[in-house]
Amino acid sequence: MKKKILAIIMTATMVMSCVAGCGKSEADAQNGDQAAKTESTASTGEELPLKELTLPLCEEKQELTVWLCYSGTVMKDLNEIEGVKKMEELTNVHINWIPINQDDAVQKFGVLISSGDLPDIIYPVSYPGGEESGVEEGIIYPDMDTLIENYMPNYKALLATSDEARREATADSGKRIVCRTIVGQDKTAESEGTYQGLAYRADLLEELGLDVPTTIDEWHDALVKAKEAGIATPFVLDNDGGSALALSWGVGTQNLKEFLQLEGDKIVCGPAKDSWKGYLDTMKQWYSEGLINPNFTTFHYYLDTPASVQNNDTLLYSMVLSAFTGNSYSNYHMVDNDKEFLQPIVAPALNPGDEPVQLGDRKIAKGPIFISTSCKNPELAAKWLDFQYTEEGQYLNWYGIEGETYTIGEDGTPQYTDLVLHNPDGLPATDVLQKYALNQGSSFLGKHDISASWKLSAATAGDTNYELEAVKIWSSPETNMSISESLTLTAEESKIQTKFTDIQTMIDEYTINYITGQDVKPYEEYVNDLYAFGLQEVIDTYQAAYDRYLQR
Repeated sequence: MKKKILAIIMTATMVMSCVAGCGKSEADAQNGDQAAKTESTASTGEELPLKELTLPLCEEKQELTVWLCYSGTVMKDLNEIEGVKKMEELTNVHINWIPINQDDAVQKFGVLISSGDLPDIIYPVSYPGGEESGVEEGIIYPDMDTLIENYMPNYKALLATSDEARREATADSGKRIVCRTIVGQDKTAESEGTYQGLAYRADLLEELGLDVPTTIDEWHDALVKAKEAGIATPFVLDNDGGSALALSWGVGTQNLKEFLQLEGDKIVCGPAKDSWKGYLDTMKQWYSEGLINPNFTTFHYYLDTPASVQNNDTLLYSMVLSAFTGNSYSNYHMVDNDKEFLQPIVAPALNPGDEPVQLGDRKIAKGPIFISTSCKNPELAAKWLDFQYTEEGQYLNWYGIEGETYTIGEDGTPQYTDLVLHNPDGLPATDVLQKYALNQGSSFLGKHDISASWKLSAATAGDTNYELEAVKIWSSPETNMSISESLTLTAEESKIQTKFTDIQTMIDEYTINYITGQDVKPYEEYVNDLYAFGLQEVIDTYQAAYDRYLQR
């Protein structure tokens, strides 16, 4: 069951690997002259930036080596993928692929860096210490910014459509150290939105004869009636006691920066605000009334939710992924409860008339793609990468071959054919697409076309795109308190992580103990302890990083 759930998530969610290990490469010295030449020609005007990419990229066949995370299981040789064949025909560049399973990426990247035998292009890994460290350590090509400026017009044009994407793809230094996967729909660069949040069992609420609650008090009454009707655990919290429901108090608990969030342009600690105590008091009351799953600290979202849905155990879920909204659990045959329907909602109002808020990652420029210092022809590598951001490259990577796996619909966007959606051999759509499109093996190279996965999920759900509807609902509040993942800390600032971890542990322990009714210190004393452990220093550090981010 776990493998099945994770396989489904991979069709809609981009997974990145943070890797460790670094080392000096002899290729640094070998490529220094080339980097200097590129910078010199760009600055003197001897080589003007490309206004458009011309195919083929080279007159005589050239080769590049590309190391990338690839989770597909159907194709052993990526050069046998039909879209990859067409790409080679168009670009005249043959790729020697080094596909790495996501589970092995951390270890294999460390080995790769230590060996000094680097491929031309590496994707997608987060370099330990940041991309600037990769440049200093002789691994990442030292002047990607110039390559982008001169040889990647399509990538530049895509960034130019979104100030947010441009800022995310730029370092605090003002330079583009790497290029990045750009999220968007078929013809846009835009965030995939907030893809997780609250959801309730609409079928169970209807059986209870209740209208959809819109306030915290109304949800309390609904959960009480659910308990009285035999629904064993009406509400499930996150393992740490957090919940998207906390947004009703203006406090987020699902931010990748954990306890930090935004108030305007200021960074604050949500679980140190006065409003956090209001959330804790309410959850403590609900827990004492038996409205919260008493095993929430050990409830495994991926493994336990299907059983909960199957048995009608829960009315309101603290966190559901967009891929599992609607009747997806039933459609994916993960339950045989064909009545189940998970309806996404924004956090209800604490008081009637309150404006909803969200706390969701809205990043557009994601996975880093970098050219290594071992690349003997970085200009060609940059041009080949730029092809991935063209419409033709994007469609090859996501939809495959026009006329076979997709056609262009009346709206001007690609639509999957029956070969994909209703395969005559009964093959799953993702298996068919792995034979035609590189990125359907969960590679996400170049443009990350979220429309492609949405179209597949809509077809699975009978042409109703519940996944997209969920994203729209959770992304609808105008105020987003999330801190961008693209913030970078300096080497000195990174030392704050020890305090960050200690404070997070204090928050988690206090939250769980408070909700479950164990003896805890007064709330004011808990907040004072957080500051005594260095909370203000953590806030100030991230504020400085955020201010630099805004100046990019």
